[in-house]
Amino acid sequence: MKKIILGLTVVLLVASVAAGSRLVRSDSGSLAGQDAAPGGTSGDEDRGTSPSARAAREGSAGQPGPPSPKLVAANKLRPRLGTPIEHVVFIVKENRSYDNYFGRYPRGDGATTGELSNGDVVRLSDAVDIFEPDLGHLFGDGVRGVNGGQMNGFDRIRNGDTMQGYTAFDREGIPAYWAYADEFVLGERMFSSMYGPTFPEHLYIVGAQAANVVGNKIQLENTPGGYCDDPNELVRAFRDLTPREQDAVMELEEAADMPAVEKFWETVRACFDFKVLPDSLNKAGVSWRYYDKDGSWFNALLAIKHIRYSKYWGPNVVPPEEFLTDVQDGSLPAVSWVMPGTGLNEHPGGPSVCAGENWTIEHVNAIMDSKYWKSTAIIIVWDDFGGFYDHVPPPHYDHMGLGPRVPLLVISPWAKKSYIDHTTYEFSSVLKFIETLHGLPPLTQRDRQADDMMDAFNFEREPDFEARKLILKERDCSGLPKKISE
Repeated sequence: MKKIILGLTVVLLVASVAAGSRLVRSDSGSLAGQDAAPGGTSGDEDRGTSPSARAAREGSAGQPGPPSPKLVAANKLRPRLGTPIEHVVFIVKENRSYDNYFGRYPRGDGATTGELSNGDVVRLSDAVDIFEPDLGHLFGDGVRGVNGGQMNGFDRIRNGDTMQGYTAFDREGIPAYWAYADEFVLGERMFSSMYGPTFPEHLYIVGAQAANVVGNKIQLENTPGGYCDDPNELVRAFRDLTPREQDAVMELEEAADMPAVEKFWETVRACFDFKVLPDSLNKAGVSWRYYDKDGSWFNALLAIKHIRYSKYWGPNVVPPEEFLTDVQDGSLPAVSWVMPGTGLNEHPGGPSVCAGENWTIEHVNAIMDSKYWKSTAIIIVWDDFGGFYDHVPPPHYDHMGLGPRVPLLVISPWAKKSYIDHTTYEFSSVLKFIETLHGLPPLTQRDRQADDMMDAFNFEREPDFEARKLILKERDCSGLPKKISE
């Protein structure tokens, strides 16, 4: 049972999924994914989506708080919860399911076989370090893969007939990630916040919602800039839904009837203005940085108008290369989002998993070797399932998801040792963790109901900080055996 720390009572939503149904409703009776109003209330009772997803797109929701203090000064802040965690480093990698990375791991709920759409069961073959082509991982691919909770449609997604989605790594293929799981916390119930793909998942990573966006950007013309900087960039999104329409959409998703689901979509500009966690951090005077390339299509804050055109763009939204510098020169903020970038994020279809894992080793080692190790929690996730098979049905909170499982690693001297975390999480849970540490209100119903991730930690006794360091060596990716790299 989760302990009550310093008198803080945490109320958890226990989702009971009845046999034959993945539909989960909140304790208030509303669908669990409805957005909270900017002040943290329940939102528009007459709509099935956000207090108005359309208003969020047009710039009427969420304004930035007062400027944050200088990063170095803010590092002295102690979270309101009273835990020793003063720094959260949220690393977001790309496109891997839990079973693709940890299906063969000897502990946890993994699978070594998978079911096809025709009912056949196949062995998950050896995953390779680099392979092409990329697998389908759009919204519709996620719906088809999940197939109403049967988890047998992954051969029906784009390029699914190659069977590359029915593959799994072993320790030889990702030795560092398995070593982190051996020593720290492996979450076996982290689900992507929606069916996919990357861009809207990254919106959840900063805002616990995606303004109903269901796809990556559509660029009408080859013009410079991205998202809010480029009026020619559009995205598909659910239109505002009534409660009855949302119920209908969810039933269609259960039936994997994507042509019918898509009738509820519209095309909107890829620039929004809903409240994001950096707004709450600014208002509370908590330092933060978002480490990603300025024009990167992974950069969700580039699509948040009041952040993109604010004083925070530059001081707080910075290139990923600055993260190691901040660790080394003593200016690590209280909250960091870190995006590795193309070639180092382990995205299928080209980049090397080995190179991406080496990037992770470098960054984790830097924290372990710094003064911040004693007070830091590193949380690593992969932003969607990437087209890879997973056998655990995700809860169906709302018309957006949840999507298939992705790996979760929690690395900290305060993390439980060699622990398999069975708690159901989604990306909003990481925001809930940060909100709980700093006494911040929820952004939407998603982070309001999310588990706060405290079960991954043990704050009852001070650890041996040196003994808990796991300094790993980077691999030579050029000499991988054929079964790992072809």
